[in-house]
Amino acid sequence: MTADDLGLSPAVTRGVLEAHRRGVVRSTSLLVTYPGADEAAALARAEHGLEVGLHLDLVGGSPAADPASVRSLIDADGRFHRLGELTRLLALGRVRAGELAREIRAQAALARAWGVEARAWDSHRHTHLLPPVARVVGAVAREEGVRWLRRAAPPTLPRAARPAALAVATALAAPFLRGVPGNDWYVDLSSWWPPLDAGAVALLAARPGVGELGAHPGYLDDALAARDPLLARRVDELRILTDPLLVAAISRLVGRRIVP
Repeated sequence: MTADDLGLSPAVTRGVLEAHRRGVVRSTSLLVTYPGADEAAALARAEHGLEVGLHLDLVGGSPAADPASVRSLIDADGRFHRLGELTRLLALGRVRAGELAREIRAQAALARAWGVEARAWDSHRHTHLLPPVARVVGAVAREEGVRWLRRAAPPTLPRAARPAALAVATALAAPFLRGVPGNDWYVDLSSWWPPLDAGAVALLAARPGVGELGAHPGYLDDALAARDPLLARRVDELRILTDPLLVAAISRLVGRRIVP
């Protein structure tokens, strides 16, 4: 079980760490592009048994590279474009591949500077699966010795639009991610339909193949309210991830390869 968005805000970081200490989270992915992310990295590194990967960001915070060197990735305020605008610019060929590579390398380097040698990568809003981005991410990941890149194909025919879109994106990105291992299937608790409870998550964890269950646990704070589309779901997901039923079920699956 992977908890995304470590470092997004103090409340999210607190929720991720609690989901590890009291629940089933065994890996998390770090955003390095938000204020206070360095403190989040330090707190996570102090947790026994918590793997910390990199949550590549192209649509949320501010660049890790010199903004002047990644102008096609940012708006007039020096922040990354929103997802819709990034997608539009990619389709028009207005995002420079060299700037994408520079920013990805800068984020990995910043994580290393904070003591996180992230060998598992995924991304904020799954942007690494957009084909023009996947081409660059795959090349940089191989260069950096990354051992795991998230794929987002669901294990069954999805009943909601977002998992279906992720299945298509994963298929389109596949040629560019070759050479870096990843999961066979992926379920994001935040977008699955019908919504999952602890029992349903436990059943998913027992599915065959190499799977990844992704979640976005957290508490609420003012910083989060200003930037987070998943605000209403985070506390619910923290409750699911720390449910005693799920904790007991996952403990019986120790030794099964559930998360990277």
